[in-house]
Amino acid sequence: MDKVYDKTREHLLVAGIQEIEKHGLAEFSLRRVAAACGVSCAAPYKHFKNKDEFVLEIIKYIGGRWKMLEAQVIKIFEHDKAKQIEELAAAYIKFWIANPNFRSILLLNPRQMDQAQMQARQEIDSTLITLVEQYSEEGKQKRVYEIRSLIYGALLLLESGQMQNDEENLELIKSSIRERL
Repeated sequence: MDKVYDKTREHLLVAGIQEIEKHGLAEFSLRRVAAACGVSCAAPYKHFKNKDEFVLEIIKYIGGRWKMLEAQVIKIFEHDKAKQIEELAAAYIKFWIANPNFRSILLLNPRQMDQAQMQARQEIDSTLITLVEQYSEEGKQKRVYEIRSLIYGALLLLESGQMQNDEENLELIKSSIRERL
């Protein structure tokens, strides 16, 4: 593929993320995405078969960015599963805080997604869930629930300004996760 094609595709994906953030999935418009990119309304169809595939590729685009970071964390802490879980949770929080426009994808209503889109969305945080489940058999469902609640609760508190986004609070979050393991 040529660089112009790839750049246009990525530009469409980024504009698609902004479109979902602004209008939601139900009101998603390929015409507005194309207009935001300054391309013809036919341009998205050169890169994506239809709206559903376009949304799926948006989810995969975000997932791919997360998976690169996730792989680094896993490799750094490969010999300490508990530390791996703590650091992955912290990296997950930092990732969503650093990319606020991706949040609209994190919060998509599963009832509005097709099966492929829902599966791609679930893959974004599947490694963390799998690691928590593997850490200990006893009470694994409760542990996954508690850790996910801590992560999403921390995100809400950090975003609303009720919790300061600093290293001290990140350590507090990690120690809370450590206690749940």
